[in-house]
Amino acid sequence: MRELSHAARDWLRKVRKAVREFFMIDRAIAAVIRLPVMISLGAVRHVPRGCRTKILRGAIRSIATPAPAGPAEVCEINSLADFDSRYARLAAMLGHAGRNPSPGELEFLNSIAKRRTSYPGNIGPSDYLFLTAFISILAPRRVIEIGTLTGFSAGIIAAALARRHGSDSASWVDTIDINVECVIDKTRPTGFEIPETFPELVPLIRLHVPRNATFLLQIAERDELQVTFIDADHRHPLPLLDLLRAAPCVRSGGWIVLHDIRLGTITRKAIEAGHSVGWEADYGAQWLFNYWPFRKISGGNIGAVQLPHEKSALVPFALRMMSIQFETVEKHARATQRALYESLGALC
Repeated sequence: MRELSHAARDWLRKVRKAVREFFMIDRAIAAVIRLPVMISLGAVRHVPRGCRTKILRGAIRSIATPAPAGPAEVCEINSLADFDSRYARLAAMLGHAGRNPSPGELEFLNSIAKRRTSYPGNIGPSDYLFLTAFISILAPRRVIEIGTLTGFSAGIIAAALARRHGSDSASWVDTIDINVECVIDKTRPTGFEIPETFPELVPLIRLHVPRNATFLLQIAERDELQVTFIDADHRHPLPLLDLLRAAPCVRSGGWIVLHDIRLGTITRKAIEAGHSVGWEADYGAQWLFNYWPFRKISGGNIGAVQLPHEKSALVPFALRMMSIQFETVEKHARATQRALYESLGALC
């Protein structure tokens, strides 16, 4: 009798699933919850009571007077030969005109090509030249990275900090990843390049796994950070979610560096040209950067966005971004949307 009951239950589940697929019910629900009005109502409903008035105002602005995406300032560093001149240009952009590269900067960067092994997903030469210059110019005491992968970019950041502040642990990198095993090689741990490629910098890099961006509030104070680097899951809206979770710990006017801000376009063109790339054309980081309404600097496939003076100004922008079709698995859309709403509440 129990077996018959289970069989009937399984049959009903299959029928319900078939009906939902035939009438596209799940797609219809997903489309409805992405309507700007529905997103705004959901935000007001899910944030803490004390934040609801501020969130409501932001929701009204997101619908009534959407802020246009601002143009990006450009400072690409495509070779070591251009490093000094582009460094000076970037320093002026960041309000540090006259600042020069740290002693040994060029020598270290020149050694990277000899010491590194190229892995899928690692930042390329123009990316790490821009990242090095950006960290060297602002010279924060501490940087938090979201998305460790092999640990190569954490090493690049730590090296720039060490040249500014010394290698006596006066400055360091906290790098966070949701995976214990490295995504590109399950036989190796996340961050395996840190001891292999940058053994001298191991004391300056603190690896936190398995963690996501919510962990920032456990290891950083509110408004503490000057720079954060995001290079995790690029599917929309996950880069947005990482940014919103990091924002409370980044000071007003601070910077969030984003990797793969051209990934979607680059991947699509490669696929159209008949190349086998091994991953999807994910536009999350690209859309986040392109639609950013505040100040931003492009370094090519890497860029930096500056937080506004009032972080609550992120609310209407985030709500508009949430109306764009999610690239994540549809069945996880509601949980992701709920996480976005919760992160908005933390901005109040």
